[in-house]
Amino acid sequence: MNYLAFDTLKMLEDLEEAGIEKKQAKAISQVIRQSHEAADVATKNDLKEATRELSAEIKAVDQRLSTQIKEVNQKLSSEIEAVDQRLSAEIKAVDQRLSTQIKEVDQKLSFEIAEVKRDVADLRKDMDIQFADVRKDMDIQFADVRKDMDIQFADVRKDMDAQFADFRKDMDAQFADVRKDMDIQFADVRKDFEIFGNKMLQKLTVILISTIGVSATIVGLVVKFV
Repeated sequence: MNYLAFDTLKMLEDLEEAGIEKKQAKAISQVIRQSHEAADVATKNDLKEATRELSAEIKAVDQRLSTQIKEVNQKLSSEIEAVDQRLSAEIKAVDQRLSTQIKEVDQKLSFEIAEVKRDVADLRKDMDIQFADVRKDMDIQFADVRKDMDIQFADVRKDMDAQFADFRKDMDAQFADVRKDMDIQFADVRKDFEIFGNKMLQKLTVILISTIGVSATIVGLVVKFV
């Protein structure tokens, strides 16, 4: 009697993929293989007994796997919780250290800033004193320079006034000569205009007399004919 071929390796891989340990999977596949090999001589009761044993073994494996999975989950949960607690504690410690360091740095900065402000105030005072002294020296120097400049400008003004006085005298003399020449020329022009005016007056008088005579003649003729 021929029995069905049984792939022990394939079943072993399937059981391992299902999460069964290698030893247990090997035992299960070995039992099933033996049952297949004895199938041609086994009775129905033997098959039933083998099936019950296989089912019991599978249940036992399933229970052991469930127990192991639960234990692993519990261990993982405990470890995760412990890690979470450690991380929380470390974070709090780091936060406290950072807060302390920040406060210390803030205090140091405040102290240093106060010192810098005091140094700046002292420097300003010193600079104000120095600038006041420099201003005094500058005012004295400028006063001396102004005096010297005023003296120099006074001398220059005197020289310029003297030069302008001489220039004005020369200009006045030149203008006096020009005025004399202009007066002579205007006197000649006036004489010419007077002579020309007298001649024009004589001509106008003659024309006027002639006009009056003609007008009288015309009036007489008109009266005569009227």
